[in-house]
Amino acid sequence: MSYSVKFAKVYSSFVEGISTTISEIEVSVTPGIPTFDIIGLCDASIKESEGRIRSALISSGFYMPKGHITVGISPAYIKKSGTSFDLAIAAGILFASEQLLLPDCKVYLEGELSLTGMVKPTPASAVRLCYLADTEPDIVIIPEGSVRAAECAGIKAMTVNKLTDLREIFLYGGYRPVEFKQDNFTVEVNRTIDLSELKGQQKAKKAMIIACAGYHTLLLLGSPGCGKTMAGRIIAGLEPPPDRDEAAEIYSVNELIAGGSSCDVISRPYRYIDQNVTAGSLIGNGRSVTPGELALANHGVLFADEITEFPRQVLEMLRQPLESRSVSLFANGRRYRFPANYVFVAAGNPCKCGYAFEGGGKCRCTPAARRKYLSRLSGPFLDRMDLICEMVSIDSPAKRSILEDQGGEPESPDAAEAVAIARLRQKERYKNFGRDIYNSNVITSSYADLMRVPKAVIDHLEDLSDKGMLSGRGYLGLIRVARTIADLDLRDDISIDDINESVMFRRLESCL
Repeated sequence: MSYSVKFAKVYSSFVEGISTTISEIEVSVTPGIPTFDIIGLCDASIKESEGRIRSALISSGFYMPKGHITVGISPAYIKKSGTSFDLAIAAGILFASEQLLLPDCKVYLEGELSLTGMVKPTPASAVRLCYLADTEPDIVIIPEGSVRAAECAGIKAMTVNKLTDLREIFLYGGYRPVEFKQDNFTVEVNRTIDLSELKGQQKAKKAMIIACAGYHTLLLLGSPGCGKTMAGRIIAGLEPPPDRDEAAEIYSVNELIAGGSSCDVISRPYRYIDQNVTAGSLIGNGRSVTPGELALANHGVLFADEITEFPRQVLEMLRQPLESRSVSLFANGRRYRFPANYVFVAAGNPCKCGYAFEGGGKCRCTPAARRKYLSRLSGPFLDRMDLICEMVSIDSPAKRSILEDQGGEPESPDAAEAVAIARLRQKERYKNFGRDIYNSNVITSSYADLMRVPKAVIDHLEDLSDKGMLSGRGYLGLIRVARTIADLDLRDDISIDDINESVMFRRLESCL
């Protein structure tokens, strides 16, 4: 006895964290008692698609074929979830039952089906389509509601609004793809507070500009009310607008977290955390493989307020991401990596009372108490701070200017322009090292040649190192910050003055 097996194969994809995996969706229809099985380690949301697909097919003028229907979604060893497979499974059934003609090419489909046959977008479509841009299937079918995601990815695809649109495409040769452009994105700057509003803190202003220009880590220690939190908010407005690739990544992550909702204007992320942050919200959720604050700040600013009050466990979790510029989650026996390249700014008090930098006997803490309080920030954590800047209470004329200032020239636009130029210099210098490489994270076997460090500067660095002021990481950190200072001044070579300025931003003796 022979059996007639009807078979079809299409493609779709699913997301784990912010990584995409292409799936082969194989559908077979064999004679027998009508059954519907979905295999491939799928969760309930996928297995429940039988009801949606059956109703959508009938509502759209198709029929559910009789017999054993088996849907295999590979890779079968990876857990899958979501409703984005609906359209691909339905199309596979239509191809296998010969209600539609399957072309001899790679067909990709994604989208959720309603009971009436409408095709709806699903969360994380931008993440999936951005990956799809590199694989280039022959035919790509997506929901009309995923247009913004397609623009984010810059792919060529055809949108559909209902299941019956597949009849026009695969029976009458109506595949007419549209090439979606990333140029349709609108980007803006998070400029809410101008740099000029930070009164009497010139050193802190310079540190903020340097940190922003080179993606450096910055620690601000100062008295209560001196402007530390304001500085953390201002620095977001010093960053240039994201470029097209950065905007696409920012949009993808925002759409993933927002559950599929889109936005028309994209700006660099600004994430605020304080001493109440938990390790899970910082690193991410391993059960659902969703990114935490570190990954959500990618291409933007992460501001940690009251850093000296953070739990030790949370502080130690910051160390490795600051070094590697990435976050790793372990779930389902697999390792998921999220990019976390951002400007890290931390602010806190230098002692329990907060007045360690003030004169006139304001500080009530003993030297031992100050050292104990600052010891909450471990040596390895402090060594990862490229810039450490003290801030003191502003004097009376500066306080008066807060009331009497008539709105002088804003400082943030000029500072942001200098930051943008410095970053362009770095992108040109490191163009052969990949994307998102700046002075703070470039790795090379010849820093002296790449960063243009003259011999006199190297000799000066050796003198500083011989005095026991620098670790290996600190030694390299001085060079990185000095390179950024030179970029801000539009100079090709690092000077001794740049090194000395870098040293000025790494000394904490005054608060011990």
